[in-house]
Amino acid sequence: MKMNLSGSTLRVFAVLGLITSMIAAPNARAVNSINVQTFDPSVGDRFVLLEDGFNGDWPKQAKYYFGANWNYASEPLVALNPTQTAKLFNVIDSIQTFDLMFGFKASKKFGLFIGLPIHFVSYPGTAGLISLPSGSASGVGDLKLLGKIRLTEDDNNTSVALVPEFRLPTGNTQNFMSDASTSAGIRLAVERQFESWTLDANFGMMFASNADYNDPTLGRIDWRKRLNIGVGGFLPFNDNWGMSAEYNANFPLPFSEQLNPNEFYAGLRYDPLSNWVGTFGASVGKIGGPSGLGLRVIAGIRVTLYEEKTPPPRPVYTPAPIATPAPTLAPTPEPAQVVVYHSTHVEVLREVTFEHASAKLTPDGKAILNQVAKVLEENKRHFTKIMVDGHTNRLGTDAYNMKLSLARAKSVKTYLISRGTPANALEARGYGYRKPKLPYSDPKAMEANRRVEFIVVK
Repeated sequence: MKMNLSGSTLRVFAVLGLITSMIAAPNARAVNSINVQTFDPSVGDRFVLLEDGFNGDWPKQAKYYFGANWNYASEPLVALNPTQTAKLFNVIDSIQTFDLMFGFKASKKFGLFIGLPIHFVSYPGTAGLISLPSGSASGVGDLKLLGKIRLTEDDNNTSVALVPEFRLPTGNTQNFMSDASTSAGIRLAVERQFESWTLDANFGMMFASNADYNDPTLGRIDWRKRLNIGVGGFLPFNDNWGMSAEYNANFPLPFSEQLNPNEFYAGLRYDPLSNWVGTFGASVGKIGGPSGLGLRVIAGIRVTLYEEKTPPPRPVYTPAPIATPAPTLAPTPEPAQVVVYHSTHVEVLREVTFEHASAKLTPDGKAILNQVAKVLEENKRHFTKIMVDGHTNRLGTDAYNMKLSLARAKSVKTYLISRGTPANALEARGYGYRKPKLPYSDPKAMEANRRVEFIVVK
């Protein structure tokens, strides 16, 4: 049993009909309803096959988008015997495709994108009685126009977007690079951000004007209307690395059990900067019989262009000078007991505060950390390490908040060490705004999500 690339079942039926017509009637019309390329990279920042809810990690100041994806598929198109129990020969040995994508983000809720694939196809040549193309061929595929309209509010943990799509038949039908169809469709993308991972789902319809093949022996293969369903998850490993697993399927209408090309993808995502990511992974398709050949390998980058903006400095109030200064300065009063040790975390009932847009602790923040140091000393036998986790709200860019949250966590660690906590018992981590305590639909979210947490490791 082998793995079948997405769409290969459809292509096998179509090529069988083509071969039958070539043998029976050499002057039969050319088949123009076979498009060997079924991979369409997304324009999101977390997923490769699926479109997201247009509310991911991209900086909110992003204006322009560029994406480049390469994918290699081995034996994407094969011919079977009439009983479909054995492979006769390859129609296409392999295909490489470079997908170039450009976009303009008109607002935080609306974007326009254009994509153009460039194909490099390798053919096996003559096989038996059938003369097939030999050598290789290259050319552009079908032009894709795509829009994204987010329906939900900013910073909502669940984001919903409409994704209209339009395609023009710019590809070469003789080289299996186009199905000669003017196509239109629409998808609904639903994205849900959980505490440590993201779930995404797509539902849509596509209508193609000419993707219809009718053979007197095999019958009609109608690909003009198809239902699209996809689901995927993204799990970050740390600030830079993450993994996505995605499943995408197409079902023709009226439904046919034999025509349901699907694709499962698993890959890594590398995010070293706030405005570009790299992806690499592989996909396989339906488990089938002898037609299940080949593997798809995918690599790509996505880049946004924007102007880096940091939060403006907070106005500083300067009080009027006191005519008669006090002879002595009273020390900063210790706050009431606000630190409680639990088996899983150290609860701090008041925010550990810093100077604005800085990792420098305020006197009040130091007073709270004095209590934290005392509580850690009293409970040092109950833990092996304390994870000092810095979090911010969503003011500013992703890169700015990641840097600030880590700097504040390190500042807290340094201060606790100065108060007697062993350095090897503390580890600082920064999460930026990626792990909100409250959803941003909550009026208290901006304040509550800006915090320092202490996680107990036993």
